[in-house]
Amino acid sequence: MRRPVEPQTAVVTGATGQDGRYLVARLLADGWTVHAAVRDPDAASALFGGHERLIAVRRDLRDPGPLCALVGDVRPEEMYNLAGESSVGASFADPRATWESNAHVVVHLLDAIRNDSPETRFYQASSGEMFGSVPGGRAVHDETAALNPQSPYAAAKAAAHLLCRSYREAYGIRIACGILFNHESRYRGAQFLSRKVVDHVAALRRGEAPGPLALGNLRAQRDWGFAPEYVDGMIAILRQASVRGIADDARLYRDYVLGTGRLHHVWELVDRAFALAGFELAWQMEGDDPTAWSATFAAGGGSAVVVDPAFIRPADPVAIAADPSRIAADLGWTSREGLDAFLEDMLETA
Repeated sequence: MRRPVEPQTAVVTGATGQDGRYLVARLLADGWTVHAAVRDPDAASALFGGHERLIAVRRDLRDPGPLCALVGDVRPEEMYNLAGESSVGASFADPRATWESNAHVVVHLLDAIRNDSPETRFYQASSGEMFGSVPGGRAVHDETAALNPQSPYAAAKAAAHLLCRSYREAYGIRIACGILFNHESRYRGAQFLSRKVVDHVAALRRGEAPGPLALGNLRAQRDWGFAPEYVDGMIAILRQASVRGIADDARLYRDYVLGTGRLHHVWELVDRAFALAGFELAWQMEGDDPTAWSATFAAGGGSAVVVDPAFIRPADPVAIAADPSRIAADLGWTSREGLDAFLEDMLETA
């Protein structure tokens, strides 16, 4: 007879990434035991203060076998798969590695649950990038929107997303995907736009910036929110049966889009970050050529922001925004609109 799952026990991949740090801290605070599958267990333990209910184990996504064995050994009540390449830009540089970490490993994890721990609830980190955009098409996407991935990252996420749906329907595994749009915080990595902008204005504030900030397409639009709020949404998604007051049956599980529902241009994010750091900008944004856009300091007129053509990727979607109405109605989750919540958080520690 197969032993039952361990109550209030979770396995988390990607535990030391931005979302993983908030998620693990939240689970530990709620009394859960967390098995964190990471590349550096000592660093992970130190990150969470050596918490007695954190069990950090060395696992590598490039070798799924030991990670899958962990599922059968622990038989967790919940599993959150947050690991993998998280940068669209980095996915263009190494598409194969992106596929391996964001798509290939997922089938191994799902099979481990199907064969060794079928009562485990599984959360998959999907992405709003899966929807892409088309000229003249809608920029706001809900759970029914067609997938149109336009980067190696988005393609890998779309494949994993569809695979999760297939396993839920075919094998009755309680799988739920959170389709998260851009969300930022003080833990955002150096390869992301928000971190590049914040680090630059923080250096300016210290009098250390070497020159103007060089970016890509300033006209691109995204739906940006605050990461800790999105982690609350992840937990609600995986526990949706109790939140919705329904039977804990895989046939009733739903995937959810998480976002603010509001678009901001890249130049707006940059402008607000500079303003919060005490620098007002004057923008030059005439014409259709994105490389001609720029900004100067309102006081003094020196060059503040320029466009580097090397950072413009023609395949990048122009605008992607969320319609989070389903999760608001079903689970009562909403996120604050606006850029200040995450920019202030990032500037506080930059």
